[in-house]
Amino acid sequence: MDEAVFDRVARLYDYEQKDFVKDIPFYLEYAKKCGGEVLELGCGTGRILIPVAKSGIKITGLDASEGMLDIAREKIDETVEIKVTLVKGDMKSFELSKKFSMIFSAFRSFQSLLTKEEQISCLECVWKHLRDNGTLIIDLFAPSHDLLVQVQRSISLGKFYDEKNDVYIARRAEDKYDLAKQTLHEDRFYEWTDKQGDFHRQTWSFDLSYLFRYEAELLLEKCGFKVEKVYGDFDRSPFNYYSGEQIFVARK
Repeated sequence: MDEAVFDRVARLYDYEQKDFVKDIPFYLEYAKKCGGEVLELGCGTGRILIPVAKSGIKITGLDASEGMLDIAREKIDETVEIKVTLVKGDMKSFELSKKFSMIFSAFRSFQSLLTKEEQISCLECVWKHLRDNGTLIIDLFAPSHDLLVQVQRSISLGKFYDEKNDVYIARRAEDKYDLAKQTLHEDRFYEWTDKQGDFHRQTWSFDLSYLFRYEAELLLEKCGFKVEKVYGDFDRSPFNYYSGEQIFVARK
């Protein structure tokens, strides 16, 4: 079986994202407002899925990485497991034999779809699985020309503490933008020295597409959705060029 992109980093993912929580109340509020079952595309280790389930909402999480889903299963206790269904699957081609009041794709997951054909295929699946008048939310990063013009850059991402192995792991990344294909390729390096003094390096590589605001809106409209809001952050501030986030709230 082929390794999914996130399988290689599944063990480290929660350490990386433990401080990113500002989007959870946003998705939780919308899920409560929709008043029905919810589907998360690219649910990962359950960072958002589990808080939604704890609020009493039934939620299905779909992810291509068995490694990420395994960690989510470990984190789901008996108080919420009745509310959660986890499915290994591809967001551009899935069949769940049910419809949902809300479907969302958080934290750039939609951008793992690198071509317009893949993006349209995903949105067509969403359309089939979304109830009439249901809500779709997609979060993308907002591409900045200041970064795109650099084409290639090296950045330090700081470090985090790996509790399991009692070591600090330093992170750095090498980014490269393909301006013709509108994709970002990143090689991310995790480096640490173990208790025996041996140096370790783990490399994780992935690609993301990037879309500008009106390009993304046109894509959603082409697939039959009506875009109701475009936010620049999870505090619901309006989108602007410097927002960093593009959060699209659309309706079927």
